[in-house]
Amino acid sequence: MIRGLRSGLLALVLALPQALPAQDLAELPLADLQAQADAGGTAAQIALGQRHHDGAGVVQNFAVAAEWYARAAEAGNAEAQNRLGRYYHTGLGVAADPAQARRWLRAAADQGAPEHLHDLAAVLEETAADDAALAEAAALYGQAAEAGHTRSAVSLGMLYQNGRGVAQDFARARALYEGPAAAGDARAQNNLGLLYVRGHGVPQDYDRAAQLFAGAAEQGLRTAMTNLGVMYENGFGVPQSDAEAARLYRLGGAGETREAATFVYDPRLAPPPSEPQEIAALRDAARTGDPVAAFQMGWLLVHREPPGPADWQEAAALFAANAEKGHPASMANLALLYIRGTGVPQDYVLAQMWLALAGSAGFEAALPLGLGLRERMTPDQINEAQARAEARWPGAQDTQ
Repeated sequence: MIRGLRSGLLALVLALPQALPAQDLAELPLADLQAQADAGGTAAQIALGQRHHDGAGVVQNFAVAAEWYARAAEAGNAEAQNRLGRYYHTGLGVAADPAQARRWLRAAADQGAPEHLHDLAAVLEETAADDAALAEAAALYGQAAEAGHTRSAVSLGMLYQNGRGVAQDFARARALYEGPAAAGDARAQNNLGLLYVRGHGVPQDYDRAAQLFAGAAEQGLRTAMTNLGVMYENGFGVPQSDAEAARLYRLGGAGETREAATFVYDPRLAPPPSEPQEIAALRDAARTGDPVAAFQMGWLLVHREPPGPADWQEAAALFAANAEKGHPASMANLALLYIRGTGVPQDYVLAQMWLALAGSAGFEAALPLGLGLRERMTPDQINEAQARAEARWPGAQDTQ
């Protein structure tokens, strides 16, 4: 039985149009969208799956999204087949199953969309157990690249550069990289830079390589940051600078940008007070349970220079009390404390649960934080966090 269906909706099906354009489905009330999806509308099923995937108006839940995608996939919809295959590949929302992942990704790819050809190729390349799988991946990348799919051209170039699934051919790799690199593709810029550094298929050119690494690094590609750091350390194509090399190594290393995530303020509120007497009155109000005072006091505590253990613990207690009352900004800040393990024991599952709830409540600042955190978590942890979030979602009892 698909989760999230409301009782009595089938009676509404005949009163609803059986198919609506995607832009109309995006605006359709949740109950109406569920009715269309339950009636077998594949576009509605995909739209409903997307809402659960994104946490748009519902708590983010990959398991529920997977169930809706599965219904549309069984009906032969290529987009749903692709999304379901990616879920099986990652283990998000469903138990990881390589055979099922390939089954659904191949079913989608067989319908010819370049993006779906690319996704099947990427999984075959990642999980390749033999040269035949790599050769198939290369062929699929080639089909997608011929149709203008940039990422496939770059991925195929990497296979030629490394001689995986195809005979090593630096000239072919260069030809595949040049167009995407000129258009600003970071992976293509980085890989083309490596060809110029090594003189593979092109005359060695450190200046050109440094320019390409810099272009990719500016877009946040960490591998390119590290490669550019090597150039600065050695003075290849750039002025020698140990300081700049060290900075780039840090950026390209263990995730400095993730750790730099900062606490977020509720934009609906006026700034917190700054005078000692006002802060004392704010703390008193916070202790009585005033939600605005509790949030602002928590905000002031985490921004002390520097906060002490007691400050972290008090802030965590204030944010937690507010989070239990449904305050999205408090949820996001409590999640950051769980990520850092300050004021509370480090717990990625609880952090992801609160970020999912904050995002579902419309607090946009929670979305990038949740995405960054998921990169550190196992699929089982993510699925557990989403199950906990759904159990807490205010509308859960109405959508079971």
